[in-house]
Amino acid sequence: MTEILDGKAVAKLTNEETAKRVAALPFTPKLAVIYDPENGGSELYVGMKSRKAARLGMETVDIAVPADADTASVVATVKQLNEDSSIQGILVQSPLPGEIDEQVIFSAVAPAKDVDGLGAFSQGLLFADAPAEYTVAATPKGVMTLLEHYHIPTKGKRALVVGRSQLFGRPMMALMLNADATVTIAHRYTPAEDLKAALKQADIVMVGVGIPNFIKGEDLQEGAVVVDVGMNVVDGKAVGDVDFASAQGIASYITPVPGGVGPMTIATLLENTVTAAELQAK
Repeated sequence: MTEILDGKAVAKLTNEETAKRVAALPFTPKLAVIYDPENGGSELYVGMKSRKAARLGMETVDIAVPADADTASVVATVKQLNEDSSIQGILVQSPLPGEIDEQVIFSAVAPAKDVDGLGAFSQGLLFADAPAEYTVAATPKGVMTLLEHYHIPTKGKRALVVGRSQLFGRPMMALMLNADATVTIAHRYTPAEDLKAALKQADIVMVGVGIPNFIKGEDLQEGAVVVDVGMNVVDGKAVGDVDFASAQGIASYITPVPGGVGPMTIATLLENTVTAAELQAK
């Protein structure tokens, strides 16, 4: 019997706690979002984040990056936001247009306002498992919250992370290492036979490669926990990177798409924003 990891339900609990924390602040937290208005996915996500933030008592300001912008101009925008005391959090919604160097933009965000934890400073502390205040990228942190809510153990477990992006794969690997899992990471250049072998050994499988139904139920170890970070549209419907139908009955737990990791990402981003506001208020 496969149990569903209900991201919508857990995100609701997270959001309720965030709203209480927002109400306790002496000011209204404000999140600035830098994004590409020509990217349909970004436009959708930014709208969802703004609506949810408003419901939790936060303000947002959306900053559209024009198609002809370069890295230097976006860095200049980030620096202005860094110096703006009315802004507590800055989110860079990837992908940005053209040839903009996103790594430079991520690390231009002041660590105190880096609410998605994508800057080199925050990620360095994560990889060091440092005993300090720092922000963790919203998607992998949301995954960890989901696992903790369902009391899924990580210590000593074999975890496979499929995907190596700065937004998901790399910080997910670090979080699982910090949680005492034995971690393997795979990506687009991993030979198919090696990936299949790793899948058959993995107790926990976390996938974010952007390929619909990339992993089938037959690829999994019996009883594996499956976390699907993929969000793809096939024939007008949202599907993940894992073939949900074939994984049911083999996986012990699985996240649905939609309704799994997506709601956790938004809830965690806003949770990170109120944490940044609280620290700045001290």
